[in-house]
Amino acid sequence: MIEISQLKEIESLKEISEEALSYLAGALQKRTYQDKESIFNEGTLGGDLYLVGSGVVKITKRAKEGEAQSLGMVNAGGFAGIMTFLSEGTHSANASAHGDCALYLLDKNDFDRFVEKYPADAVKIMKLLVGELIDQLRSMNERYIDMVNYMWRWR
Repeated sequence: MIEISQLKEIESLKEISEEALSYLAGALQKRTYQDKESIFNEGTLGGDLYLVGSGVVKITKRAKEGEAQSLGMVNAGGFAGIMTFLSEGTHSANASAHGDCALYLLDKNDFDRFVEKYPADAVKIMKLLVGELIDQLRSMNERYIDMVNYMWRWR
């Protein structure tokens, strides 16, 4: 079992109630990964939400040419696997440890029970997830515009 004190140290969980943290401490599974170790792979079935407790998770996607393109990094307190957690589909990218890291996994069924027991805290977590998706989308938009501008410069 994960200690509540460990969860209280995670910045993104600071607003979650003590009772809800107690539930999460019992539901979360702690996993540790060494540098460059795979966490999940593109095309594999998703469903778990990954909370980065410590370290950094690197998100990459294979281009058609076969080389891995970096999509971003998820720092401590952030979440990985959000899209498959919400959509229950397959991962659209790869995730690996960038240095040693510790992750807390939350299974979709445990989250559904969490929503029923602690709806106000579940809304706070959902806002965090939506915020991270918005940040990722903005970052991708900026990269896309930079790429288009670069291509137009050379025409």
